[in-house]
Amino acid sequence: MKPTQSDNELEEEHLLNFVVNSLGDELPIDLGENVEVTTDELYEVLADASADGTSINYVCETTGDSPYANTVRGHLTDQFDLNTVEAVGNTLLQRNVLETLPDRPVEVV
Repeated sequence: MKPTQSDNELEEEHLLNFVVNSLGDELPIDLGENVEVTTDELYEVLADASADGTSINYVCETTGDSPYANTVRGHLTDQFDLNTVEAVGNTLLQRNVLETLPDRPVEVV
């Protein structure tokens, strides 16, 4: 049986959910009380900026439902240093890539 086109593609939404969930598991953020932004929103902006090779500012300015760039940067820099985020990201990629991708050719966004 030949797989359909949709079986051979990882959609952007699936990849984004995977990245956000993985980051949330490995780098939990303590937002405190009375904060209007969610951890998922922060990680979505970070993942979008990283995937597009652009900035948090650009993602927040061009995406209608994103929080303010200063809010995203503030929470991320208050909680983490760059080396920690980079190390966790590299570990997640190495650990999960073979488990995540199917045993067939796949077009990745």
